[in-house]
Amino acid sequence: MEVRISKESVFQPAEGISWRDIKGELIVLQLASGEYFSFNEIGRCAWFALPEQQSISEVIEAVVAEYDVSLAQAEADVVAFVQGLLANKLLIQQPVQEI
Repeated sequence: MEVRISKESVFQPAEGISWRDIKGELIVLQLASGEYFSFNEIGRCAWFALPEQQSISEVIEAVVAEYDVSLAQAEADVVAFVQGLLANKLLIQQPVQEI
């Protein structure tokens, strides 16, 4: 099942995920499979924004504010990053909260 990602989408780490920030390198472990993942600086920035219940739009803004990258490039990178996390079952999508 493919998850539709919009600028309002909110994600959080899936159950059974553990992570550590070791000297600026983020290591994420999927406990069930024993697989681990290492993220670059932009991935690290995006990962730490996700558990804060930020929307994809806010994660993109955080990346643009932190790094010398265009909005279009940040959007493409964050969406690709989230798609990869979803494919590896590291994230789950939160229901969109309506006002």
